[in-house]
Parts: sequence; structure tokens; C-alpha cells
Amino acid sequence: MPDVAVLSRLLLLGGSVFLSVTIFFCLLRAVLGPRFTDRIIAVNIVSTKVIVLISMLSFHVGEQYLVDICLIYAIISFLSVVVLARAFLDRQTRTGRPEGGGRTP
Repeated sequence: MPDVAVLSRLLLLGGSVFLSVTIFFCLLRAVLGPRFTDRIIAVNIVSTKVIVLISMLSFHVGEQYLVDICLIYAIISFLSVVVLARAFLDRQTRTGRPEGGGRTP
């Protein structure tokens, strides 16, 4: 029967690789997204996945201060999404038209 520590490290490595690949796809969506809302959502998802990666690193290394860094990063991520959404709504109300100029995708 395999050792629990080996299985734990393998699970952390597999999860980290999976999250890294999905972060790449979300960054691709943020760059290529046709609308501003797609970009905001992609950046929010990337931030959430980075928080999970830092949490996994904290568990793997055994350092508790990384959890504090996760909490600070989560607060900054939340505030940045709120500011971007506010800017989007201000721009939309100022121009008086929906995002994309009323075009259908």
C-alpha cells in the first residue's frame, strides 16, 4: 500500500498542474474575450485559482503565513473586480448603449 505522504504530494502536484493549465486558458479568455464582461470574469477566475494555488502551496510547505497572503490577495481581488464593474457601469450609463453597441455575438 502506498504511503499517505506520497499520495498527498502526488495529489498536490496533480492539482497544481491542473490549476495552472486552467489559469492559462482563463488568461487566454481575458486577452481574446470579445466583451469587457468576459475579461472581468476571466480575471476574477484567475485570481480565485491563484488563491487556491497559494493555499495548496501553504499546505505543502507547512507555512501558515501563506494563508494570510491568500486572505489579503482575496480582498484585493474582490476590490479590483468591484472597481472594474463600477467603471464598466459608469461607461455604459454615460454612453447610453449596451456593451458591444447592440451587436449580437
